[in-house]
Order: sequence, then structure tokens, then C-alpha cells
Amino acid sequence: MKFYYLLQCKRLYRSFKDFGTEPIIGYPIIIVLFYWLSIFFFNKVPYASYFYIALSVAFVYTFSSSGHSGFLKQHFSSFNLRKIKLLNSLLGALPFAIFLLYKACYVEVVFIVLLTLLVSLFKKRNKVSLVIPTPFNKKPFEFIIGFRKTFWLFLLIYGLVFIAIVKANFNLGLFAIVAVFLTCSGYYMKQDPEFYIWIYAMNSKEFLMRKVLIAIKYSSLLTIPMFVFLSVFYLNQIYIAVLFLMLGWMYLIMFVFMKYAFRSQGLEIMQGVIGVLCILFPPLMIITLPYFYNKALSNLNLLLK
Repeated sequence: MKFYYLLQCKRLYRSFKDFGTEPIIGYPIIIVLFYWLSIFFFNKVPYASYFYIALSVAFVYTFSSSGHSGFLKQHFSSFNLRKIKLLNSLLGALPFAIFLLYKACYVEVVFIVLLTLLVSLFKKRNKVSLVIPTPFNKKPFEFIIGFRKTFWLFLLIYGLVFIAIVKANFNLGLFAIVAVFLTCSGYYMKQDPEFYIWIYAMNSKEFLMRKVLIAIKYSSLLTIPMFVFLSVFYLNQIYIAVLFLMLGWMYLIMFVFMKYAFRSQGLEIMQGVIGVLCILFPPLMIITLPYFYNKALSNLNLLLK
């Protein structure tokens, strides 16, 4: 077990180094960003502590992948495997629990621990017989795969829109729009096999433009309904929602560019850090968009000749 956790630390260390960031700088940035986002969440969302529990459990469940469990089964006994899964789940929930302690939500901390223990006992199935229908065609595979994994998040997000209307909380509606774009940006965190790229008979600019148009089109399918609801009840503030939509599309486009700017595996954490920095300071995208665009073109030129 000691070797396993030393290996995980080395993997994280190499992710920072591959991105060109010293870990001594990267770790504090991640901690500060987590704290800031948690504060923002508690300030904007009603009954935030309960939603926070759901987020922590969803986070733990998402990262307890069946493929990773299969790898562990090959190297550890069943007893050590259970201990590793339990410890991984507790480590994943630890930041959420610490923040709830900071907010004096002691009962919620107990619920997080209990639910995390239950989640650690669940086995993720490799195949699910239920096929979730999507509003997307076969071309944008990122949205098909991503939507089927995160469809339950959209139920929660649209629930927030309903609460925003009932409680007359426009800021909560804006948070729901942001949540959609954050979820969609996660669809572009995984690298494509090279075969998925060089099969296209187009140059790098055409390929990226196609990807951008798809991202805008299908993220709009998910955000426009809530935008319509908000415009009906908050017509005098709808210009703010329009601004958030435009920023959301820019944010998603940046992740499309980042997907092809970083062709190395294991840099998802760095992409997440950049994404959070752009949430904190949106004008930063004026720099990141052209930078990642040119870097993506350089990488794609090697595959789309």
C-alpha cells in the first residue's frame, strides 16, 4: 500500500512538472481555488450544505473507476484492495469535510463520512444495460459520452433553475448556467486516440472550427431552455444572463483548444487549474484562447497533413 501511494504522489508530481509548474506552487493554488469556489457556492446556493454533501459523494463515486479497480485487483489482495478503496474514498471526501467543519456544519460532516463509506463498498459496473437517450447526433462523441455519464447533474442543475425562480434568486440561475458550461468543459478533458483525428480530410484550422461549432451548438441545447426560463421571470436582468452565456461559450472553446494543445496524458489536473483561474479572472481568456489555439494547431498539423 505504501508503494501505491508513493506512486500516486509521483504521478501527480510529474503532472505538475510536465505542465511546467513547480508542485510547491501548484498545490497552494489548488487549495486556494477549492476554498474560493466553496465559499462562492455557499454564498449563492440555498441549502448549500446539503448540495455540498451530494457534490462530495458524486466526486468520490466518479473517481472510483472500475478500470482502476481492475488494475488494483491484479496487484493487491482482496483485504488490501478494500483498504485502498476505503482510504481513497475518504481522501476524496476529506477536502469537503474540512470545509464543512470550517463552516460549523458538523452533522453534514457525519453524513459525508457515512455516505463515503457506503460508496466505497459499491462496485462500478463496466457495462450498463440502460442507454440514456441524448439530444445529440452521432458526430459529437464528446457530448454523447459525457452526457450519458453526467445526465443526473443536469437534473440537479435544472432543479437549481426551478429554485431560482421560486425563491426569486437570479444569482442562483446564473450559477446554473455556469454549472452547465463547467460540466460540458469536462467532456474535453480526455485525449482522443490519434485515429479519431487523422481520419478527417481537413486541415487543422478546419478541424478546430468544426469542433468549436459542435461545442457551441450542443452546449446551447443544454443552456438555452434555462435561459428562456430566466428571461421570462427576470427580463430586466437578462443582459447579465447573455453575458454569462457568451463567457461560457468562450470558456468551452478554450477547453476545446486545450484538448488538442495538450497531447500528453495525465494533464487533466493542469487543465482544471487553468479553467478555474479563468473562472476567477475571465479576462485571462484573452491570453489563453490564442495561446492554446496556436498550440493546438501545431499539434494537429502533425496528424492532419
